[in-house]
Amino acid sequence: MNTIIMARRFGIIMLFAAIFAITFSMAVEHTGRSGAQSHFGASFTCLQTGSPYCTTVQ
Repeated sequence: MNTIIMARRFGIIMLFAAIFAITFSMAVEHTGRSGAQSHFGASFTCLQTGSPYCTTVQ
């Protein structure tokens, strides 16, 4: 009986942890799209300055 209660509590805690992890990753992904031109951490210069994809990073 005691292990069933512990397993249920563990399952509830893991459910909340999974929900938190998913919402946190969605928040990080949303704020991470700031328009900075980078590919795997390597920044590069935009050659077409009139392009809407090129932004100035200061």
